[in-house]
Parts: sequence; structure tokens; C-alpha cells
Amino acid sequence: MLKSERKQIILSQLKQDGFVTLENLTVLLSDTSESTIRRDLDELAADGQLKRVHGGAESIHGLKEEIANSQKAIRNVQEKAQLAGYAADLIKEGDVVFLEASTTNELLIPHLANRQVTVVTNSIHHAVKLVDLGVSTRIVGGKVKHSTDASIGSTAQEQIRQLNFDCAFIGANGVDANYFTTPDMEEAVIKRTVIANAQKAYVLADASKLGQITYAKVAEVEKVTIITNASEEELLKELKEKTRVIEV
Repeated sequence: MLKSERKQIILSQLKQDGFVTLENLTVLLSDTSESTIRRDLDELAADGQLKRVHGGAESIHGLKEEIANSQKAIRNVQEKAQLAGYAADLIKEGDVVFLEASTTNELLIPHLANRQVTVVTNSIHHAVKLVDLGVSTRIVGGKVKHSTDASIGSTAQEQIRQLNFDCAFIGANGVDANYFTTPDMEEAVIKRTVIANAQKAYVLADASKLGQITYAKVAEVEKVTIITNASEEELLKELKEKTRVIEV
């Protein structure tokens, strides 16, 4: 297959799904070696046609552009599951836990079956799964954001202000050396409010999130513990000088 044909297939897959993994591309382009596919991805990234991320590539997005949870849920699943499994071990019996609407947090939910905990969430999706497992669940109301199924806005913020949490697990679209960020200002407000009301706040960030910056600053990295599987040594070194970083 010609290089131009391979690149067109890669870009078509990106247009359809917003993300491609190297593993899937080796199946799709079965007559092409993994090293050749890597070079194709690198060349397309150099041409500004895609963005290289851990394990594959994604479409280029603006600071405010956000990918729906339905698409996020199929990305880096193994890495997210590792983070979620570690996070679950941090939860003690009797804890009141806030689970923010994120696809990594969704993978934490099965670990809570038969646990004596109370979970507060602003995710309709999470709440249904928690209730199905028999977990004591409280759901935050408010305006529901379609792409993430998250309750946001002033009503949600005020409800969260009235509560305290032993620990909170928060998602992030980007983590740099100073802040973690999200494309949506209203979601940023919810995350900040949760952090302010939690004794311990954790940001679960797989390798694709580190070094990324999106539109709205949530909080300084010093305010949270970061759980990650990233291997960016320089950035991790900077982060460790400011806050606790747990490498999974």
C-alpha cells in the first residue's frame, strides 16, 4: 500500500472516531509494520494534520473543544483501569467519596461493590452504575451537560458547597507544570468547589493528559494529588517539586 493511501486511511479513521490507537491501526493496516505506522503518524503530526498522544493519535482540537464521554470511554482503557484500581485502594470503609463525571472514574465504580462507603457524584451515568451495585449514592442536581452527562451550573455548585468529602476523584483534560485544566468554565467551577470541600483531592490523569492545556484553569497542581501512568520525566520532576505525584 502506498504511503499516501495509508495516511488517508489514518485520517479517515480519525475523522470518524476522533482518536486512533497504534494497536488498532496495526490491525487496520495489517500489511504494514508498526514502525512504519509510527513514522506515518509522526509525519502527519509534523504536517499539523493530527496530534500524537500516548498510544496513538487524536484530532487537533481547540482549547475549548471537548470530546464526548462516549468517545473518551474507548481511549486508553487499560491505562485508565490501572489508575482507577489504584484510586479505589485509597478509599477507606465509611468514607464519603465524591466521584466527578469522568471516564476514568467510571472504571473505579466496580471496585466499590460491597464497600461501606457513600458516593456523591454529579454524573447521571455514574449514579446509575453505583445504584445497580448497591452502593449508597447521592446525585448532585443542576443543568446536565450533554457531552459528559455531568450536572453543572449554580444549582450543582451550591449543593456541593453544602457537603464535605473524605476524598474526591476528579478528571482533567490537561495537566501542565502549574495547573490542571478543562475545556468548560462551568465544569471548572464544579471541580474547584469539590476540591475546596474535600479533605483529600486526587486528579486521575493518564499519560495522554500530561503536558496538555485546555481553556479553563481548574486549580493549581499544589491543591491535589496527581495519580498518573505518564512517563514524561521532565514534567513529572517539575510536578513532584510542587505536589504529591503517584506513578502507577
